[in-house]
Amino acid sequence: MSYGIRKLSTRTKLVAAALALALAGVSHAQTSPTLVGGGATLPSIGYVGTNAATNLQVWGTSSDNTSDPIAATSLFGVYEATSGNPNVSYCLTGSGAGKDILASPISLTVNGLLTAFSVQNTCAKNSVGTVPGFGAPLVGETSLGQPNFAGADAPLAESDYENYQSTNGTTEYPTEFPAVAGAVAIAFNLLDDQGNAVVAANFSDTQLCNIFSGTDSNWDSSDLASAFTLKSGDTLNNSQPINVVYRSDGSGTTFSFSNHLTYACAALGIGSASAHFVANQTFTTVVGLYKSTVPSNWVGASGNPAVATAIQNTSASIGYVETANALQTNPSISIADVGGLSPTANFGSKLTITAADLAYNSVITGASSTNGEATVATLSSLGLPVPATSCIALVNPAEYATPGNIVPSGTYPIVAISYLLGNAQGNGTEQADVQGLLESPYSSTVQAKVTTIGGTTGLQFLTLGKGSFTATQVGTCLGE
Repeated sequence: MSYGIRKLSTRTKLVAAALALALAGVSHAQTSPTLVGGGATLPSIGYVGTNAATNLQVWGTSSDNTSDPIAATSLFGVYEATSGNPNVSYCLTGSGAGKDILASPISLTVNGLLTAFSVQNTCAKNSVGTVPGFGAPLVGETSLGQPNFAGADAPLAESDYENYQSTNGTTEYPTEFPAVAGAVAIAFNLLDDQGNAVVAANFSDTQLCNIFSGTDSNWDSSDLASAFTLKSGDTLNNSQPINVVYRSDGSGTTFSFSNHLTYACAALGIGSASAHFVANQTFTTVVGLYKSTVPSNWVGASGNPAVATAIQNTSASIGYVETANALQTNPSISIADVGGLSPTANFGSKLTITAADLAYNSVITGASSTNGEATVATLSSLGLPVPATSCIALVNPAEYATPGNIVPSGTYPIVAISYLLGNAQGNGTEQADVQGLLESPYSSTVQAKVTTIGGTTGLQFLTLGKGSFTATQVGTCLGE
């Protein structure tokens, strides 16, 4: 999960206001401080409301964002209302960039482009689709030297941790706790031979393995016929190649989808030591052992909303996308069942996290060369500085790769665990506000008022089971 890296040796605690205003281009007046964060797009509608499907940066979810009828009942909207202060700004960068910005300021080479990451950079895509900032100046936070928080669906990797310490120092640490779970939907856009839209599909893991490895390149592949429910007499159009839509940015959705494929495909005997899926946040790496290059008719898009839009706009396409984003981008977009289970109807209960599911002060170190499964190691075993407390809580990806552990049997099988990350030091006068925000996903009072997570939204809260961490543990990990 690493990129080519040119590390900055020191951390800028304060960014000059003049530079920040130049980066902003436009300002937004606030009557109270704004907590600035961003990252994962998978939980974004749950965090800030439906405007996350069409805007890169969303803020003031209970006060200023009046065009969104459910913003006030999103997680951050409810937090704002119950706490009374402050506003929250969220920039949809994707998980990879979100973790890089948390470590900011830092320079990394992504897709061949050397990019500077900083909370003060604008929340806008560059030429390779990377969003290198959280847009702090847009909400008046021109002196913020580090984000207040970040979201990621791929847990901290060894390289992420090293990046953080390279800019912050070896005595400072990020915090990380799982916050919500999400169903990764298989969405498609397909016509039959009569020009009728195909709206019902039920894919097996075998079919998904064949499609996303490129083994099946046309929709008339014989093994795919059983996946679709067509009108009597209609068939699939044999002239249609399978146009796969995938995440082009560093993506926790990609990590979670590939995490499922590594286990499901191996269990079916699909793949080998030299050709298999790997759990990774970069899709080109995921399929790299099957394909030397991504097929020319496959389409990359940055962020879950953009993937949903690309599927909507690309004929004969299929892709993986977080369910709420797919539904919001186009309510009529076709979403398949997987193994007879729906990412909405069969993802309707909280997921329980217990002590057995967690690895503390641990990071992802890559993927097994034998089977592609994500590998996990403690910071101490890697010779890296270790926090004095258990403030980095990683859910072992094996525990939610397939139903049977965290994901109960009979539940939709392709699941992501999404994290909220903070800073163990340097929160300053906003420490209490950040503590309240990062503790909010576990509050029964907050959960009861949130409509964007739970039910049939494709997102679920977590139940902290036996031996797991506590909400107060999340807050006490954050210092000034």
